[in-house]
Amino acid sequence: MALLYIVPSCMFFILNISVNNYAAAGIIENFDNNIDWKMAVEKINQLEKMVKEQDKRIFALEKRPTESEWRSLTEELRKQNDRIAHLETKISKLEIPMEDKENKSIREGLSPEVSKYAGNALSSEPGIPSKKRLLLQPTTVPVEMIAFFAYFSSNHLISDAAYILAFDTVITNVGNAYHPHSGTFIAPRSGLYVFTWTIRQSGTNYHTTELTVNNKIVNVIHLNPGNTIDGTGTGTVVVHVNQGDDVLVRTGSNYNNGYIFSSEFGRSSFAGWILN
Repeated sequence: MALLYIVPSCMFFILNISVNNYAAAGIIENFDNNIDWKMAVEKINQLEKMVKEQDKRIFALEKRPTESEWRSLTEELRKQNDRIAHLETKISKLEIPMEDKENKSIREGLSPEVSKYAGNALSSEPGIPSKKRLLLQPTTVPVEMIAFFAYFSSNHLISDAAYILAFDTVITNVGNAYHPHSGTFIAPRSGLYVFTWTIRQSGTNYHTTELTVNNKIVNVIHLNPGNTIDGTGTGTVVVHVNQGDDVLVRTGSNYNNGYIFSSEFGRSSFAGWILN
């Protein structure tokens, strides 16, 4: 009889669980298909990430020293620097008396004659500093050298006036102030300069040439061999030139005809250097 009551009860319990599970599955399925539910879950996940990120930033900020701590560290550093400067001053004042005392003790242990000689030797010994040696010696700044020399690599047919002679073969160009493509020297600094140029002529060729500084004529030479000689003419100037000034050699306004010669038998050239 008891068995008859137990069996129906178990069947009812199993049936009830099945119905409840089915209902729960239906609810979950409805939530999964609900767009608002999905958006709410996604929003919650985003908020959780934001909270975690904020926690990390708060943790990092808590590790930083506060403004008062920064001020305290800065003040401590300033005090330490002041102490170091004070100690360095005291040490520098003590060094000279100590050296003098050491030299005196050495001299006292010697005979009068040797002591006198040793005193002179110690005071002039290069390895032992003295009060006089503490004075800063004047130093001279090395002056940069400026010099150039260039010549024509071949004969040049020139009959125009004010034609710039671009001496194209450069032998010396200390300071890189001479520019062979334009035939112009541009002064890298102000000073007193020497310039010299040589022109070779032969036969019926003749030219007037002039050296100019910023288009101002400083010196002129003229050579006309008269079909009787093969020779050269040279001009020299000593002139103050300012930084950035242009110095060049050009043909004169008159008396220009034929070739300016330059070969192994004699070269037409241009040179210059600074005196100070």
